[in-house]
Amino acid sequence: PTIDIHEFVPLERVDPIYFENVHYLGPDKGGEKAYRLLAEAMRDTGKVALGQHISRGKEHLVLIRPFGAGLVMHEMYYGDEVRSFAEIPTDGAVKLRDSETELARRLVEQLSAAEFRPDKYRDEYRDRLMEAVQKKVAGEEVTVAAPAPGRAEVIDLMEALKKSLAGRKAGGEERAAGPARAAKRRPAAAAGRREAPAPGQRAHKK
Repeated sequence: PTIDIHEFVPLERVDPIYFENVHYLGPDKGGEKAYRLLAEAMRDTGKVALGQHISRGKEHLVLIRPFGAGLVMHEMYYGDEVRSFAEIPTDGAVKLRDSETELARRLVEQLSAAEFRPDKYRDEYRDRLMEAVQKKVAGEEVTVAAPAPGRAEVIDLMEALKKSLAGRKAGGEERAAGPARAAKRRPAAAAGRREAPAPGQRAHKK
C-alpha cells in the first residue's frame, strides 16, 4: 500500500502508548535505492517518519523507523483513541521522604541492565501449557495446579524494597557462580504477595 509521509520527528518524542502493532517493510521493485536512502537518512538524523496509509478499510496513522538493515512500520492509535491519564487515580498528593526516594533509586540501580535482551525472558505459562499438551498427547495424566489463594494484608512497600535490596546483596556471591534469571525476581514480591493490585485500565478507547 502507498504510504504518505507527512513529517519527521525524534523517536523519543513519540510515546509508545500510541503504538498498536508493527510490520516489517521491504522495498518495492525498483525502489531499493529510495528505501535505503530513507533508512540511512533517518538513522543519521535520529528521526522517524510519521504518515498515513489506507488498509482494511481504514486510514491508519503510522510511524516508520530504521530497524536492522531496513525499516519497520508501527500502526498507531490516533490522539482521540487514547484515554486521558487524568481519568486514572494516582494519589498524586502523597508526600515522599528523601530516604524512601533514595531506597527506590538504589533498587532501580541494582536492577538496571545496559540493554534490553529479550532472550532473557520466557513466557513460562506458555512453556508449562505446551509441556502439558505434549504429556496429554503422549497419554500421560496431566494435573493442573490450583492457583494459590491471595491474602488480604496490605503490603508494606518500603519493607519489601529493603528486603529485596538485602536479599540481592546477600546473594551476590551465589549469583556470581551461575547465570542469574532477572525475570524471576520482583521487588515487591520479595516480602510476599499480600494484595493483588487493582486491574489495570485499558489506555485505548477501543
